[in-house]
Amino acid sequence: MTTSPKDLGYDPLRQIFSFRTVRNKVIFGIDSRMRIGTEITSLKGKKPLIVTDSGVAQSGLLNDLREIVESSGFKTSTFDRLTGEPTLDTVQTAANFVRESDCDLIIGLGGGSAMDTAKVAAAMKTNERDVGYYLKKNPFTKARLPLILVPTTAGTGAEVTADAVMFAEGKKRWISDAQTLADTALVDPVLTISMPPKVTASTGLDVLAHAIEGMMVTYSNPMTNTLALKAIQLAFGNLERAYLNGKDLTARYRMMLASTLAGMVNENCPATFAHSVGYTLTSRYGLPHGISCGIALPYVMSYNIALCEEEFAEMVQGLEGARGLNRKDMAAYAVSAVRSLIAAVNVPSNLQQVGVPKSQLEELAKELLAEWPRPYNLRQSSHEDILQLYKDMWEGRLTCLQGR
Repeated sequence: MTTSPKDLGYDPLRQIFSFRTVRNKVIFGIDSRMRIGTEITSLKGKKPLIVTDSGVAQSGLLNDLREIVESSGFKTSTFDRLTGEPTLDTVQTAANFVRESDCDLIIGLGGGSAMDTAKVAAAMKTNERDVGYYLKKNPFTKARLPLILVPTTAGTGAEVTADAVMFAEGKKRWISDAQTLADTALVDPVLTISMPPKVTASTGLDVLAHAIEGMMVTYSNPMTNTLALKAIQLAFGNLERAYLNGKDLTARYRMMLASTLAGMVNENCPATFAHSVGYTLTSRYGLPHGISCGIALPYVMSYNIALCEEEFAEMVQGLEGARGLNRKDMAAYAVSAVRSLIAAVNVPSNLQQVGVPKSQLEELAKELLAEWPRPYNLRQSSHEDILQLYKDMWEGRLTCLQGR
């Protein structure tokens, strides 16, 4: 029998919840990046420094933004040495570069990795300790430099969160601090047009995971669920379109909106087991973050479905395949719809397909519970539960769809 927080006295109807509105300014829309000079001025910046990665630099997006900044009367400097997902060492390198510069404002340009690095670098300019000190949950004690974030992917929603994620000793770790929330997010869908299909798929599934996982935790509430449902609706209707045709600006616009909305959900509701599974897979098997979370997502939905029927049913209201179904069947259809979307963007559907040996499932389950146990997941979980979840993912078995 499934044990839920409600069995332990948790009742959503009696829940008194808090919701953090986005404390930064969000400027959203096509060509919104053109307003960056005005934002630098409003933050009293004179010497902006752009933190980005080598891929963004090579794509031409860095030169584009730098030209806009300099045409507004500012001389810029750049740190563009980031490659792949950030590590403690690379974030420290960026922080040291910023400390040695004479910049007075940071612009983070790129995906979640570049934006998270920019967040920490902005804080490290004014705080004296090494990054590792703050990674141990020690707070920043001094106000960071002014910070503007400009996302180039529709994925993490990092432009509206106070988290900065990095690898430390081979494990995902993060800094969560008020000083890592940007002053301004300039969200321009045009910047995502150059994303290749694989990156579109990976980042888009991260959006979907943030939104759906936010509905499977005790922190979820009517406000976060409203944002999550809209993000899910946008992803269902536009991720495959953006994947098949990267120049479809309507699809890119809607996926960027979904990403920012899902980021707001994630700022209030932490991710759950799809991200935990993803963390156990990414470093071992070289999988992009969004792909590893996407593989796990329908299985985690199936795992939690008995406690999320109403929320899952709402996800697919209006979809043709859900018409005429009762709530239980609509919830199962939602799991099926997520699985179908994952297949549509050519992402593997089980752990065997990414080379996970069955002999390693026990080790993965132990690591998940030791490092990222998610006690706020709506369904209470034992080692046996999590091991079975991994077995289902390995075999490709969605238990909620068996017999359908």
